[in-house]
Amino acid sequence: MSNVHLSKRLQAIADLVDGQRIADIGTDHAYIPIALAQAGQIDFAIASDVGEGPVAIAEENVREAGLTDKIEVRLADGLSGISAEDAIDTLVIAGMGGLLISRLLTEGKNHLDGTETLLLAPNRDVLLLRQYLAANEFGILDEKLVEDAGHVYPVIVAGQTKPEVPYSRADLLLGPVLRRDRSRLFLKETELARQKTMLVIQALQEAATPDTTKLQEEQADLAIIKEVLADGDGQDTH
Repeated sequence: MSNVHLSKRLQAIADLVDGQRIADIGTDHAYIPIALAQAGQIDFAIASDVGEGPVAIAEENVREAGLTDKIEVRLADGLSGISAEDAIDTLVIAGMGGLLISRLLTEGKNHLDGTETLLLAPNRDVLLLRQYLAANEFGILDEKLVEDAGHVYPVIVAGQTKPEVPYSRADLLLGPVLRRDRSRLFLKETELARQKTMLVIQALQEAATPDTTKLQEEQADLAIIKEVLADGDGQDTH
């Protein structure tokens, strides 16, 4: 097969890989390991998936690419297909919700030694994932937003290193690195978050039996979002 052409989302993930031995969990078609191997960026990869169908497709793709010596395709649930002998330095988990990613990391912690870099790309529940990382002493080392086919996806790089300063609610809600970098896409997404939060507050206020706790939480988050948006007034963004 010719060189794999990655989508913008998958390319953004691949661009953040800095290791030589990766495990791509929920690999689907094994596109990321194949692209990285074709580019000479990695020495070894595990491409694992819980589904027999995706595993069969991944095996065929790896075979066609002539990369069976560098990429091992494994049928496995979560991180169960990884062992210490694999000496994985980078763990990629993409294309699933933040809640599921958190569960896979919890259930698979015995398959990690704590030195791995986590490269996580949730398609929803990013707040829950950041909360999990903070609670389990994973520092968020880098973050990117990528727009692909009309959707915006966060990509998080994390490591088992306790943050020097505990994350604030603003960090968890909007991302510590994203807040610092303040890209145009971040500001656009934060404005959308402001509008959505206002609609949630309106719905809660109009409910027959308002959930006062939830209302207070949403109002507090709205105040944070507004403050972050106001902080950049007059500043140039990239």
